[in-house]
Order: sequence, then C-alpha cells, then structure tokens
Amino acid sequence: MANKNNNGHLSARLKRLKKALLERKKKMWNDLRDDIFRKLGREYNSQFDNPYDLEELSIIDLIEDTGLAIADMRREQLEKLDEALRKIDDGTYGICNNCGSEIDEERLKAVAFAEYCVDCKKSQEKEAEEKKFTL
Repeated sequence: MANKNNNGHLSARLKRLKKALLERKKKMWNDLRDDIFRKLGREYNSQFDNPYDLEELSIIDLIEDTGLAIADMRREQLEKLDEALRKIDDGTYGICNNCGSEIDEERLKAVAFAEYCVDCKKSQEKEAEEKKFTL
C-alpha cells in the first residue's frame, strides 16, 4: 500500500493516521495546559486555549520556568508528533527506517512515532541486550 496516490494525495491510511495524530497532539496540549494552570492558577488559562503548534515556544518556556518535571517528556513527545506529521506530508510516515516495509497501523496507533516495524524493533532490542552481556 502506497502512502500517496498518483496525484500526490495522502492515502486513506495516512489520512486516518494523521487525524489520530492531530487528535493526540490536541489532547497532549490540553493536558499540558491543564497541568500548568493547576500550578499557576486559572487566571492565565484563557490566554492559551488553543496552543496547537510547537512554534508557540512561550508555553514550553513557561512550563520549564515553573519547574514541571513532566514538561520535557511531553515536549519531546510533541516534537515527535510534529515529526510524524511532517513525515505524513512527505509520504514517509509509517515506513520502517530499517527494512523499508510498512509499519502496521495498530502499532502506529499505539506508538504514533514508531520508526521501526515490530520485527526490526525486536531485532534492535535483542542486539542491545546481547551487547549488554558482552560488555
């Protein structure tokens, strides 16, 4: 199954996945906003009702300044989601970085920014485990 059709339009699979990624990103932003304003107070909440893209780095700066430890982890996840969305637009999303095969849609739903199919990821983990024992 190709990621783009002959006209360069996204396949139905990628459209479904893109919609799911955008929904996940919106939920992450909303959760992050709620965490911030629980800490800072509700008076600032209305200013950030729709922070949907990472270009709004001021919210990330605010999070880091307030000392929320989870901010870095969420920031990384948001960056990975943005990278996944870029790959969708490029037509390369859902393609294993190792073997070039399509990553199963269920895997992508579970791990939206998966870069490897299940078999290649298992091989990687097995190799990493073997290296630990040889050191």
